[in-house]
Amino acid sequence: MTPENVRLLARSAPERWSELELVHRSDYLNVRATLRHGELHGTRLDDGQPFHVLGAPPSSWSVRPLEPYATNYEWSAMLDPYELGDGVAISDVRSEEHFGRPVVAFVARAVSGYDPVCSCCPLVFSEVSERLEHGEDWRARPGELPDGVDLALDLGVGIVVRSRHRGGRLGHWFTNEIVRAA
Repeated sequence: MTPENVRLLARSAPERWSELELVHRSDYLNVRATLRHGELHGTRLDDGQPFHVLGAPPSSWSVRPLEPYATNYEWSAMLDPYELGDGVAISDVRSEEHFGRPVVAFVARAVSGYDPVCSCCPLVFSEVSERLEHGEDWRARPGELPDGVDLALDLGVGIVVRSRHRGGRLGHWFTNEIVRAA
């Protein structure tokens, strides 16, 4: 698979699924969720609290409808990763499995032209996204930003099923186990 194939897969995600059931785990939230476009039902695994979200408010950056989210706009972006289509250098493309499902894994680095769903919670956290958020004069402290982000897209539905910062102070990560997809 080539970087261009990865971009095409990312852009096609919304058309590849109508309903998903998944277990999302991250450095700050664990949930089991059922999604239909525009609707999210879930349960927080840590405390058993149910939640239901209809629609998502548009971010200041997005130009298309967003999926509802349990956390922030990164959740919407993982379900519709169109922001990986432009302004992202993609390298180290490889085939893998994630919870028994085939995925394409790769390293993403934001470059000029990166257009995240929202700059405060982008899929590719970087100097580019931070300058979008804080202005062109913003400068990173040494060791603050990751060198790139390891991502994996599910080949069946196109959503991001794994993300891990490569270095940086945050060490942010998340994973999605797709239980059911239709």
